[in-house]
Amino acid sequence: PFADAHKLVEEGLAAQDVDESDLPDIDTDDDGEDDKRDVLGEMEISARMMITGGDPKEEADLKRADRAMIREALLMAAHATYKEGRQMLPSDLQQALYDIASDNDEGVINVRNAQRKAKAAEMAESLGMFTQAGSFEAELFNREGELWPEADVTLVDLGHLAREGYEAQMALTMVSMTNMINNIAERDQFLGRDIVFTVDEAHIVTVNPLLSPYMTKVVKMWRKLGAWLWLATQNLKDYPDIAEKMLNMAEWWICLTMPPEEVKDISRFRALTPEQESVLLSASKLSGCYTEGVVLAKRIEALFRAVPPSLFLALGMTEKEEKAERRALMNEFHCSELEAAKRVAQNLDRLRGLTEKQQEPATV
Repeated sequence: PFADAHKLVEEGLAAQDVDESDLPDIDTDDDGEDDKRDVLGEMEISARMMITGGDPKEEADLKRADRAMIREALLMAAHATYKEGRQMLPSDLQQALYDIASDNDEGVINVRNAQRKAKAAEMAESLGMFTQAGSFEAELFNREGELWPEADVTLVDLGHLAREGYEAQMALTMVSMTNMINNIAERDQFLGRDIVFTVDEAHIVTVNPLLSPYMTKVVKMWRKLGAWLWLATQNLKDYPDIAEKMLNMAEWWICLTMPPEEVKDISRFRALTPEQESVLLSASKLSGCYTEGVVLAKRIEALFRAVPPSLFLALGMTEKEEKAERRALMNEFHCSELEAAKRVAQNLDRLRGLTEKQQEPATV
């Protein structure tokens, strides 16, 4: 999460540059097009995720003085690791906070009273979940990162972190991946090749109230780098109110058929005219045949009908009875699940009137 820490040193920032009275609100974002990336602000968000564990109550208890202390510790750790020629890790931030608590490091700028020292020690201890040797979190976050292999498509399965109780780990993973993608986008910005960052079940990963402001800060710069964030979700209800600024930046809304309550959920983040609401409610669906949806953008508003090929439908079938049908075909024909899906697809083609009789599926 702190892979870009050395940029702070290269920019000439030092711990004494932190001014408690001049700290921006975490969701403050200037609308100017020439904004410079706020690396320190992004790192502060990552640090707060680890310190509070994503707990809204703990996050609300953080004072401006606490934020200033976190930033000072981040800069102290960035300078220390820069001198050592290695990446900054959460354990480096933890050590910097312990140094602030004990005033035993030359990088400590302000001599604090016992109460402030105790707060620094408390925040350092909170980081222990991400730095304790042998823990899953330490293995995931408290080690130097490596560049992804060069590939046209990279798939990352975050199912383990989607479970209850892993909200902070999920948010921190999203921050780390976004940093990685941002570095690739900056490196390849002159190649004329776009990057698409697609997040499925996005309501799970954006539920952390700190993540939406972070994504807003980063994604705002991406249009200059040819990188685009696509969020796919079936549940806008779970998005926090603070996600409004991020979702307001969306240039395209592609909305598949939905009930009236989901249309109201859209209106939380995007103003809808009565005509737009009417079109959204008019979209329909016929199982196994087609799904209608609506595109909302600045230059186009249209109702569309998606008619996927039968094989795509068969491969995407996840309902219990659909799985049972595939299993029955696998047992009957002693074939793989893929071949069974192809047989389901051929039956769909026949029902759609595309073929007159059932044919043997092509072997793989």
